[in-house]
Amino acid sequence: MDSQEFTNLYTKQNFDEAITSFQNEAGFSLIRLYPEGTPYHKDGRRMFMKVAVLERGFFYGVDMTRPEKRGETTDYVITDGNEYRKKVTNFMSDGGEFVFDEANKRIVHQKTNKSLTLNEFVDILEANHLADRLFWKRILNFLADSTLKIIFLLSDKQYEKIRVAIDKYNFSRDNKPIPAEKHNIEPFFKYFYISKNLIFGILLVTFIIAILVATFPNKLPIKSVWHSFFGEFTLSNPMVVLLFFLCLFSSEKLSKWLNRKIKEFLMPDKNNFYNSQNKENFVEKLHNFQYQNKFNLRISLRPPRIKS
Repeated sequence: MDSQEFTNLYTKQNFDEAITSFQNEAGFSLIRLYPEGTPYHKDGRRMFMKVAVLERGFFYGVDMTRPEKRGETTDYVITDGNEYRKKVTNFMSDGGEFVFDEANKRIVHQKTNKSLTLNEFVDILEANHLADRLFWKRILNFLADSTLKIIFLLSDKQYEKIRVAIDKYNFSRDNKPIPAEKHNIEPFFKYFYISKNLIFGILLVTFIIAILVATFPNKLPIKSVWHSFFGEFTLSNPMVVLLFFLCLFSSEKLSKWLNRKIKEFLMPDKNNFYNSQNKENFVEKLHNFQYQNKFNLRISLRPPRIKS
């Protein structure tokens, strides 16, 4: 089947602006208007769909675009639509969820074996695009991003997802990122090496706990519990001194461990056997998680359209 034969299987609708057959593969691209009454329609946005039958699988994708006039031609700039309160979902397939039945000229959903016409399939693409399929994923991405920002902050570093991704790409091409011109870990009492932000964080948490204990002595009887086991909370008590140095020792270990994990993430040792086996530390896992937006299409969804 050539590209034009495949395109002829689709019946153009009155809200389809343009359909273009691919040249070297069986497939087409479709520019479609958003449903009337949506803010995307009012702002002149367009859906850009792609459907193709390739040797490696049946592929499809949908993106929100912003038309831009350039002389007599129109360019469609892909956008994520984050400025809208009700989000849309841009997505691209991996070629494994659907297959094209060339004998019956229909698309088959492999999991349910449900058979669809090309028009029905395009409607399902639109419905999944209009639905906020990544709502919970955005929340999880926010949590992952916030966690990484806190981890980097505790090590006196700054985490920005795009900047970090660029630095990692440059380093993978043997173009080492320029390190920050400052010392991340400084000596405390000329013995414990703890990052400044980690010390500040510990002091802040301790100060908040002290205020809460003083405000709610009955609900948070930490002082009385300590007194029952270790005596008076004074500098003359060796347990207090021991606790103080234990906190410093633990903070030093945590500070060095975080720095090592961040360094392994930003600049992995290419000669390390374990890295060659794609061993990811938790920092790298949190970072990569934000780019993993895979989901299966809901074939039961239908867009709110009145067909012509």
